[in-house]
Amino acid sequence: MPPVLLHSLVHTADRPGMRHWGPEALSADMARKCIRMGRRVADAVSEYETTDRDGNHVRVVHVHHGPRRWSHVLFVTDIYEIPAALTDL
Repeated sequence: MPPVLLHSLVHTADRPGMRHWGPEALSADMARKCIRMGRRVADAVSEYETTDRDGNHVRVVHVHHGPRRWSHVLFVTDIYEIPAALTDL
């Protein structure tokens, strides 16, 4: 089963610009848990159906956490790239 790729973007109050982590490969189970938690506690969760550069179908889930979750952090955005084979996430 192909992994889910996670990209994280963090914008902090004490540092100019944005920091990027990833892509990090996650199992389908871990991605499912993270997205479910995001639906409960995040400020916004959006899902998009698209294709990758090779024309394969992927679902992109965008989880946005606002400034109230961590100190000195303005926002955190987690972007999950889910292959078409894992449609039940």
